[in-house]
Amino acid sequence: MSSSAIAITTPLLDSLIHPDTLAERLGTRRRTVDEWRITGKGPAFIRIGRSVRYAPESVDAWLLSQQRTRTSEER
Repeated sequence: MSSSAIAITTPLLDSLIHPDTLAERLGTRRRTVDEWRITGKGPAFIRIGRSVRYAPESVDAWLLSQQRTRTSEER
């Protein structure tokens, strides 16, 4: 018998975004995305073991929550 891992795939798993990919899409560094997660300033995330992933819906909701009507608006 082989000890190779069985790849499990579902639509949800396939849609999850890796932090490196999120950082690239946002035009920022991975460290910035990590800091947002640590401080609670970023999108909601999913932890799978030691891995972190982001659901597209959570990223969309977070992006929309960043909308401002003027530069003096508090976050």
